[in-house]
Amino acid sequence: MTDEGAVAGMSGLRVIAMRDNALKTCYLVFLADAANQADLAARITATDIPEAIATRDQRLVDLLHGFDSERGAIPGTIIPNPMKYDWQAENAQIEFALTVLAHEFARLEQQIRSASAASRAGITAVPAPCAPAAPSAPTDHLPEKRR
Repeated sequence: MTDEGAVAGMSGLRVIAMRDNALKTCYLVFLADAANQADLAARITATDIPEAIATRDQRLVDLLHGFDSERGAIPGTIIPNPMKYDWQAENAQIEFALTVLAHEFARLEQQIRSASAASRAGITAVPAPCAPAAPSAPTDHLPEKRR
C-alpha cells in the first residue's frame, strides 16, 4: 500500500493506491464500508468489571479483618489456620479473573461478529498510472566491487 484516503462527501468510501513492484503496475482500490455496521465492540459496557473489582476488594478486606479478629480474640490461644484465609483469598482472585475473562471473551465475540458483517463491504480495483517509485537508498558509500 502506498497511500490511503477517504473520498470527500462520500461517507464510508475509501481509496487506497497500491503499487505492485513485481508487475510494475499500480491500482486504485475503492473500498465501500457496509452501511449501518457500527462497531459492536465499542458498544459493550464494562459495568460488571468495576462491580467485580469492588466485590473482590471487599471480600479480601473481610478476610483480613476476620483473620485479625480471630488471631487476637483470646490471648494465649492457637492462632487460626492461615491456609483457610489464603484459600478463600485465592478463590476471590480467581472469581475476579473469571469475570474479566468472560467479559473479554464477549468483547472478542462481538469483534468477530462485527468483522464478519463488515466483510460484506464492496471493493473495486482499477489500474492507475504509477507515480515514480521512491528512490532506493544511495550506495555511493559502499566500496566498489572488483572483478
